[in-house]
Amino acid sequence: MKLANVAWGWTPIPEDMPEGDSLINIASQIRSLGFEGVDYLGTPEALDQFFTEKAAKSLGEHSRTIGLEPNVFVFQEAGWNDPNSVRQADCLAHFEKAAQTAVNIGCRIVSTLVPLPWGTAGWQFNPAAPAIKQSYRMPSGYCYKNDWNNLMDSYRKCLAIAKKHGLRMSVECFPGSIVSTPHAMLKMLEDVDDPEFGIQLDTNHLVAQHIDPEWSIYVLGGEHIFNVHCKDCDAVSRSNIPAGCGITDYTAVIAALKNVGYTGNLSVELEFTDNPRRYNRQALDHLRLCLAGEY
Repeated sequence: MKLANVAWGWTPIPEDMPEGDSLINIASQIRSLGFEGVDYLGTPEALDQFFTEKAAKSLGEHSRTIGLEPNVFVFQEAGWNDPNSVRQADCLAHFEKAAQTAVNIGCRIVSTLVPLPWGTAGWQFNPAAPAIKQSYRMPSGYCYKNDWNNLMDSYRKCLAIAKKHGLRMSVECFPGSIVSTPHAMLKMLEDVDDPEFGIQLDTNHLVAQHIDPEWSIYVLGGEHIFNVHCKDCDAVSRSNIPAGCGITDYTAVIAALKNVGYTGNLSVELEFTDNPRRYNRQALDHLRLCLAGEY
């Protein structure tokens, strides 16, 4: 397993601009710490404005020249269950741009996100209340079956685009999203039913739900996990902390990944930190110890 890093943990908004001293410089910083792989990210705006063919190819060439292998290009879009046909068409058009950008950079996987239930505005709660109440405040006409079918239909269309470009496709499942638990992931994999479609597994997202990542890996199997985000969590108040600083047992996670035949990367993901060099190095050092069986 190669140790990789995500570029979006290093740069301010627009976090994916591949010009000036942004992604080219970030790739160099990632490599200087000793990482061997890298994941990149694009929003719809970035795909329209920044990821030209020339810029994407230059980024990929620079990455490989310094010994940093591009792996995943993440398309940051969560409108996949929007029933509006115009919005759906726009999402798919931008996914096509994301797939082409992944090819231009030299990535092997194009990934996207799992949305919230359609019609919700996210968690609604009052932090000043004596007892915090959390709810989606679901629309009265919400239909789970329709929501699920819309999502699966979108993912099948995205997968067809990815395969046309010679790529595999993965999705990242977040707490509170339609697909947040290992069994929901299995249901999604069953419904899409294609070996080129898999999971971008995030250890933090599981621990934050009090779900054990080691067990989840055995539930999913190595053939269904395409990439792993190593981001720790204390399961109480803090997510997005370096591997080894939370409660995730990465020695056990790595052993489980080996046992199920996983062949992808371990990608350190730390977002919105004030000192990305320090915290990414800290995570890298911890994962190296775990890989060597010395922790």
